[in-house]
Amino acid sequence: MTASGPTQATPVNLPREAEVIAFLRTHPSFLDQHPELLSQLEIPHGSGDAVSLLERQVAVLREENARLKQQFEQLVGHARENERLNGRIHALALRLMNAAGPRAVFAVLDGNLREQFGADRVASLVFAEPAFVEGAEVPQFAGREAPARAAFADMLAAARSVCGTIAPVQAEALFGDPGVTGSAVLMPLAGAGWDGVLAIASDDEQRYQADMGTEFLNYLKDIVALVIDPWVKRAAAR
Repeated sequence: MTASGPTQATPVNLPREAEVIAFLRTHPSFLDQHPELLSQLEIPHGSGDAVSLLERQVAVLREENARLKQQFEQLVGHARENERLNGRIHALALRLMNAAGPRAVFAVLDGNLREQFGADRVASLVFAEPAFVEGAEVPQFAGREAPARAAFADMLAAARSVCGTIAPVQAEALFGDPGVTGSAVLMPLAGAGWDGVLAIASDDEQRYQADMGTEFLNYLKDIVALVIDPWVKRAAAR
């Protein structure tokens, strides 16, 4: 008797994965023409169970819909917050324009930023001489030659608001205490022949981050500079 060996299976030339993908992309209506495949094809699930291709498609669509809904809600939330912020800045601008004199301007600025914007500290420095004579000094006018200006030289040169932690020398110039911690927004002020700085500080180190947007801050600093400018003494022509 002749010993019989194991039966050799006839090789089947199955299409490669890339060919299947290319075919389905080229014929997107293939599964529409063969709907029975949707219920026959199974895809492993993370739980160990198998689901049909149709069920998997529905699940994917639901996940995508939930993601888009979340993005939309975030956009609406940002829009509403921006609207509220714009309204607060508009109200502050009106109060500043109605303030009678520089002392009133700085009082309005300090009080409003604390009450409406949640600031723990507010400080303003104008590196110029005042163009008025009053019964009391306005300490925010530090003078053109104030040594404190050196602490903000880079920011003033860049003419750009910065957010984050405050250097001890800046905290000393603004608040009289180099040990002040937390986070802050420093805004450069600029007028006709003068400059200065407006600081909004928080005890929360995470409140003002270096990557936060500064569009509304730039709007605010421009308003403050315009209101202060009439009270600045012009430098004598040389």
